[in-house]
Amino acid sequence: MIHLIQISNINKSFKKKRVLKNISFDIEKGTCIALIGKNGAGKSTLIDILIGNVNANSGEIFDKDKLLQSENRSIMFQKTMFPDQLKVIEIINLYQSFYENPLPLEEIIELTKFDSSQLNQFVNKLSGGQQRLLDFVLSLIGQPQLILLDEPTSTMDIEIREYFWSIIENLKEDNRTILYTSHYIEEVERMSDKIILIENGEIILNDSTSHIRTNQQSQITLSDEYIRKLKLDKDDLVIQKNHNGTIKIITSNVNDTILYLQQLHINLDDIEIQKVSIVDSYFNNKKQRGSNYDTKLLENRI
Repeated sequence: MIHLIQISNINKSFKKKRVLKNISFDIEKGTCIALIGKNGAGKSTLIDILIGNVNANSGEIFDKDKLLQSENRSIMFQKTMFPDQLKVIEIINLYQSFYENPLPLEEIIELTKFDSSQLNQFVNKLSGGQQRLLDFVLSLIGQPQLILLDEPTSTMDIEIREYFWSIIENLKEDNRTILYTSHYIEEVERMSDKIILIENGEIILNDSTSHIRTNQQSQITLSDEYIRKLKLDKDDLVIQKNHNGTIKIITSNVNDTILYLQQLHINLDDIEIQKVSIVDSYFNNKKQRGSNYDTKLLENRI
């Protein structure tokens, strides 16, 4: 795997608040990296440092192929304020004028899926999701090799979001390198090659999605009327009693757990099985191995 960019021990403080602490990771060519964490974790600040909008207090960024230079990368911010008096086609033409070899107009229009009426209306008359899609397509006009996306699917409805990820899949096939932030764990699981989780300015998870998925767990929910039958100290299970009259069992082996429940004469028609997110699974496994990390925080993490 070719390391395009190496980030080493980046630190950043605003006044007396330290928002990034010894951030280190690599960006490999052709990978799609998900940068996740709750609001205020430091994700957007890190992206601002990568593109040169903000200076780090210390640390180094090694970019031997100069992909972070503006002509080789693009950025889609969390929110873009479009000029009130520009039509969609006018802003597309404007962006094309910024580059020596922009995407052809036909390809841009095809990516937006806008009809002639939408192309000739003012940008601020588009829906929030359509503006977000336009913003994304504008970031591709320069045909960048590195694409940075900060909460790209915010305000997109389900249909536009699905279409957005189909474009990302095509970009991955074209060997583009993508770093994006997201609050949607299903998007992270579906599209990323690597997951980096930032908590309070520190990286607490940096691993390939495929490796994290090897230990993905399942959640079995059943009525708390069975609580007396269960061994609450069973080593290979995490058993939690909920406030809604149910019990939640977290397991890495559904088949063995089902057999265990059958041995206890628990009616299998009364249980519900679903996959635990790969990020939650990761920290559940760490807790079972003796980690002190509080997995109760997972619900509010992203």
